[in-house]
Amino acid sequence: MDFLEINLSGEPGMAIIAIVAFAAGLVRGFTGFGGPAFILAILTLFFTPLSVVSKILVVDFVTSVFLFRAVYREIDWRATACMVIPTLLFIPIGHWLLVELDPLWMKRAMALIIAAACVAMLTGYRYRHPMTTAWLIAIGIVAGIVFGGTYIALIAVVCILLGPYDKHAGRTLIIAWSFFTMIGFALVSSTSGTTGVDDVITAAPGAATYLLGAWLGSHGFHNASEKLFRRAAIAVLLCLACINLVV
Repeated sequence: MDFLEINLSGEPGMAIIAIVAFAAGLVRGFTGFGGPAFILAILTLFFTPLSVVSKILVVDFVTSVFLFRAVYREIDWRATACMVIPTLLFIPIGHWLLVELDPLWMKRAMALIIAAACVAMLTGYRYRHPMTTAWLIAIGIVAGIVFGGTYIALIAVVCILLGPYDKHAGRTLIIAWSFFTMIGFALVSSTSGTTGVDDVITAAPGAATYLLGAWLGSHGFHNASEKLFRRAAIAVLLCLACINLVV
């Protein structure tokens, strides 16, 4: 793995990240989520999990700002705050787990939960009322630990997609929560030293192709029906869950 990482830290590494990032950007722009998880699933074949997370942070940063600006006027600030605040408080715990422990068990357990939720969504199950404040806080706590340890937001995404939100409301809540969570993770990662200048340089081309993919994916979202959006979201979730179970 050390030999592979040395070779991938130069131009070949930049090329791989750029190609993977473009495909992930299409997913992120269309569904509002899944880009970082897609990148993680592929790049862990070449880099250590800790190194991959730092590169994903760089790649996803600019695109998160782009998507947030696009949905800013549609945000439900109460629901967003109820999820974001506990998530930010518990990100450091997840980040500590990333640094100190093997995150594989967390990724596999999360994949099983997501796969089960996808099966429920495929049957047409959706709870009828928006999540209460208590539920939003509880989900924020769990999502904060998982996000801090893996930079994957799928736990929060599943809970939102199982709800009664239409495609615009659900995607907006996902994007808003992801944006503020990403800012918090960036502060923790930079102050702890796990993201440095080398990560920025290596991931910079990927950030550009990821943004291009997200722009194209966003245009596709606006032209998609509610049914197509939900099917695409479920397909992405199920695919990522299966990948995380075996990689």
